[in-house]
Amino acid sequence: MADGKHEDGEANLSELAALRLRLYLESLQLLMPERQFELLRDILHGYAELGGGRIEVKLDDEERELFTPALQRELLVLLGLLGALAPGHEDRADRVVADLGDGEWVKGAMSLVPPEVASDPTRLRELRDRFDAVEGRRAGDRATVEGIAEVSGMAGTEEN
Repeated sequence: MADGKHEDGEANLSELAALRLRLYLESLQLLMPERQFELLRDILHGYAELGGGRIEVKLDDEERELFTPALQRELLVLLGLLGALAPGHEDRADRVVADLGDGEWVKGAMSLVPPEVASDPTRLRELRDRFDAVEGRRAGDRATVEGIAEVSGMAGTEEN
């Protein structure tokens, strides 16, 4: 295995996952407008630096304009390819972007899901409903914090 190959002659899965990610990024760089690709790359780097998980990205007006649904789809694909780098999670590279639609709190929701989930409307609806419930709780939490800040005289002291 010193040459990066398994005994059966197959290339090392982690090397293949890394190659797939690199090739996908290179193709996006060629196909996307430069500023849009830079935004995508910056978000991806931030995600990787934080070690993954949920992140909140603050965008200025220009970046918000560049952060189109198409860019969001590509970001999700890249997150799947990144996830495939972890041993035992190679199947994440085969996930697809599914449109979940709108809920009460989420609009235009998308998620990276296994192909069998993408073809199941019931499971997609359940996923959207879970996202919606979480976002509803977050909105309630934000309103509570803002209310406390207002009552305590701290409202309006943050720069936006």
